[in-house]
Amino acid sequence: MSEHVDDLVAAGLYDPADPDAKARLELFVFLLDEIGASIPELVQADEHGGILSFAAFRTLRTGREGMTFAEAAQRAEIAADVALALWRSAGFTDPRPFERRFGQQDVEMFRLFALLSTIVPRAQVMHLIRTMGEAIGRVAEAEVALLRSNIEAPLAEQRQFVDVARTYQSVAEAVLPRVADVLDSIHRHHLQAIGRRYSDVNAPPSALNVVQLAVGFADIAGYTGMWREVEPRHLARMLDQFETVTGEVIAVAGANVVKRIGDAVMFVTNAPGVACALALDLLDACEAAQLPKLRVGLAFGDVMVRQGDFYGATVNLAARLVASAEAGTALTDAELHTRLSRVRGGYAFMPAGKFNLAGFPEPVEAFQLLRP
Repeated sequence: MSEHVDDLVAAGLYDPADPDAKARLELFVFLLDEIGASIPELVQADEHGGILSFAAFRTLRTGREGMTFAEAAQRAEIAADVALALWRSAGFTDPRPFERRFGQQDVEMFRLFALLSTIVPRAQVMHLIRTMGEAIGRVAEAEVALLRSNIEAPLAEQRQFVDVARTYQSVAEAVLPRVADVLDSIHRHHLQAIGRRYSDVNAPPSALNVVQLAVGFADIAGYTGMWREVEPRHLARMLDQFETVTGEVIAVAGANVVKRIGDAVMFVTNAPGVACALALDLLDACEAAQLPKLRVGLAFGDVMVRQGDFYGATVNLAARLVASAEAGTALTDAELHTRLSRVRGGYAFMPAGKFNLAGFPEPVEAFQLLRP
């Protein structure tokens, strides 16, 4: 251990008088002796605040580098400007010209993009890549947040820096490579489930992919004010429970979660009756879990499905209705009432009046869902 001290001091990485000197020295010796890092690499990582995750990222990069961005594009036989446009669509900043952090996996990625461009217009490929980049970016964001809060935070608080680095490296070696297999499996199942959503109602294909769907929004009433009254850790626990409860109820009903935005969840289904029963089940489930009261907005009609998201007046109406609903209630539009008012189901409709909603020129008639 002592043979590295002078070099670390000279590089400005180690100060024997620092209160964390022992922990930092142990970390640097691990990175130098067991990971094979160089002093310049550690200096750069320390300057960017990434010294604890250095070993993990070194593991993730091993065997996946060696080319510049231009070399990877050239090997994939696509123009450099096309490759750069694809790279930006995936959500990444422009790579530095002489940075050798690209490998054969990146070549295959560019080749896939080129293949897709022979099937559909290039602009649509760019849209698809943008959607993929945003979706996988969310997965990566969740992974990093999970590790930072559950591994790094408690160990770093105890000044066990080398244990943080070792755990991160173990995760990079044993866990993260398997995430790709999990993503592949989930992707395949989602393709089948979404395909059935179209085929179950014989939805005809169209250039804009317009289909009839029930769209729902559910959010926690009074959530904005909670930030001033509730500690962040309690809010985080509440949001975790909200996501768990709503996700399970939506999945059991056979509907699909489109996205989550803070305290809100958006879902869709091609079955209007399922949507109405689901809205009431969400209210009941959150009450049973002792969560703050929900409010739900539902609408049914034509929806344009594009790049993993849903657009149109039906979506806007559902969003406006949830904002108008009282805590613990669900509002639906007149279309759902017309279709289902005579159906014997686990729900009933009660006139709720007409609402002046932003974006709608005339007052909109709404109905409150109730248990029969």
